Amino acid sequence: MKKSERLKTGIDGLDGMLTGGLIPGRPYVLSGPAGSGKTTLGMQFLLGGLTKGERVLFVALEEPVNEIRLNMEALGLDVGGVEVLDANSDIRRYEPSPVMEISPKRWVQRMRDISVDIRKTTRFKSIVVSVHSLQTTLQHEMRKKNYSRLVIDSLTALRFFCMVGEEVGLLRSFIRFLSESKVTTLLVVETPEVYGLTPEIFLARGEIRLHKIRESNRIKRMISVEKFRGSGHEEKTFQMEIKKGKGVVILAPP
Repeated sequence: MKKSERLKTGIDGLDGMLTGGLIPGRPYVLSGPAGSGKTTLGMQFLLGGLTKGERVLFVALEEPVNEIRLNMEALGLDVGGVEVLDANSDIRRYEPSPVMEISPKRWVQRMRDISVDIRKTTRFKSIVVSVHSLQTTLQHEMRKKNYSRLVIDSLTALRFFCMVGEEVGLLRSFIRFLSESKVTTLLVVETPEVYGLTPEIFLARGEIRLHKIRESNRIKRMISVEKFRGSGHEEKTFQMEIKKGKGVVILAPP
């Protein structure tokens, strides 16, 4: 892909908001409150690359991958070809220090090969994920496979469980690693209803924000582009819906 080319997101309307798509090879934040559609939009971003023959990777840090698969299938999205790294920690009992890290114990699978049942927690050992082990695993996988798109869901879980005390420095190092890897990344970030700036939003090259507003007896979902370094972008906020068979749909896009 030429430097001047844009990476299409696979979401109708969002490319128009981004004046053609994302600048490839950069890390972006996909933020929003719980239930706003972040995982669905992230998966559509990967499917958009998969339909063009790209290698794509979903890193699960928050939700069991079998549930993600079932949720996407319930929406009518065929995610079987998406490669997934189950980086969820196995904490069988509380331990003050990690016993085993993720790198030697997890591997990438296609979503279609994931069991519909939750993965069993290891019987004797607690396996945790750290920023270091996740970065090491991603480096290993990226050397083997030329991934063009990556979704990490969610960076919030990584912050809460693995970055206490060294959050900003670790985030800066991790985001720098993603930039050097030249993979276009969506970093999913959970934000409260009352918005506040977080380190990853400050460090990333752009932010796509989802909003969830309760109006009377219904929930209204919205989408906006809050930051997009190196490019102009649509400054309006648009209504969006999550529809079966289509996923995220932006209404009246530019």
